[in-house]
Amino acid sequence: MKRNAKHTATISLGVMGAGFLATFPIAGTPYGVVLQSGFEAGLAGGLADWFAVTALFRHPLGLPIPHTALLPKNREKVTNALVNAIQTNLLHKESIIEKLQGAKIAERLLVALRDRLQTEEVAAWIASAAESLIRQIDPAAAADAIAPAVRNVIRDIDEAHWIDKAAKAAVERKYEERAFDFALLQAEKFVVREDTRARMGAMAAGAIGNLQVGGLMGFAVNAFAGFMSEERLGAMIQEFLLATLSDMRLDTHPYRQAALQSIRETLLGLHENRKAVDEVSAWKHRIAESPALETALAEWLAKVQIWAVEKAADPQFIEERVLPFLRNALDRTLEHPDAVDKLDGMLRRQIAQLVENNHGAIGKLVKENADKLDTESLIAMMEEHIGKDLQWIRVNGAICGFAIGLVLGVIQLLV
Repeated sequence: MKRNAKHTATISLGVMGAGFLATFPIAGTPYGVVLQSGFEAGLAGGLADWFAVTALFRHPLGLPIPHTALLPKNREKVTNALVNAIQTNLLHKESIIEKLQGAKIAERLLVALRDRLQTEEVAAWIASAAESLIRQIDPAAAADAIAPAVRNVIRDIDEAHWIDKAAKAAVERKYEERAFDFALLQAEKFVVREDTRARMGAMAAGAIGNLQVGGLMGFAVNAFAGFMSEERLGAMIQEFLLATLSDMRLDTHPYRQAALQSIRETLLGLHENRKAVDEVSAWKHRIAESPALETALAEWLAKVQIWAVEKAADPQFIEERVLPFLRNALDRTLEHPDAVDKLDGMLRRQIAQLVENNHGAIGKLVKENADKLDTESLIAMMEEHIGKDLQWIRVNGAICGFAIGLVLGVIQLLV
């Protein structure tokens, strides 16, 4: 398009020159005077504008005429003016904030992120980024960083409150019944053993032998002791205990209910038991002041890190857990206009501040890129972008000159 405009400008200048020469044979006639005046003025206007346009970029006809080749001579001024315009006008903090007022950056960004979460590329990127980030964490350094906060949290624990809460949760979930059934099972395992039976028989026989009972009762006891051996006594006691333990597994057994009620009352009253609270408090402070806390935290964080890396590398976990969580978080945020507006304002301020803080770097970058171009390349680039309009100045100059010349020729004839 630049070449077409330049070609048109050259043709217009040629037409004016040819017309001026063609009017010499009829110069004595009224029409000749008017036409010659028009073509003469058009030729003068076209040549003047050609000189002016050419003088911007180079010396006309290669002649070192003063005040020509203006852009090459003032290249440094032009570059500095461009840098100054960018820094003070185009990228001024207030102007950027004003231009970003209606952009709704946060909303567009959140919607774009939510929509992009559906793609496999984003899922793969999230997995890769998460795995890389997790691997960069040093468990020991992280443990050292969070240990003071963990110590403060442990020190601030209200022992009585948490004992009461734990006891109520245990009763609500019927843990006392499970513990009681476990104790019954262990007791049965102990009672059913042969060595237990023999030991109980021996203890019973010894207890009977040590009885000091006289009269008819003494005669009965001695008769019973002579009839019952240690083995029989042990078997009898064993059967009695096993039957009792078995009956206590039944929910309706009175002994079971009495035992469970006692356990519940003990649990629910632990938070008022000063000794129990003091024991928990001492245990709490031992943990908080222990120099091994950092080591324990580091070991725990190392295990968590291994687990997290494995999960980050699992596409199913990313698809079923991470992506839905992120989508829900973005949806919840978009449902709250106030939160989106706050985020939008923060983003606008950050963008404006970033540009404001890097004015010098932006100007330096523009100047460096401009300085990389040699003069000929810079002129060629400027002609490429604004040359068309400049060439039309030449065309307009020739046409306007021709019209003015015609008017002046008519005035000359009238005078």
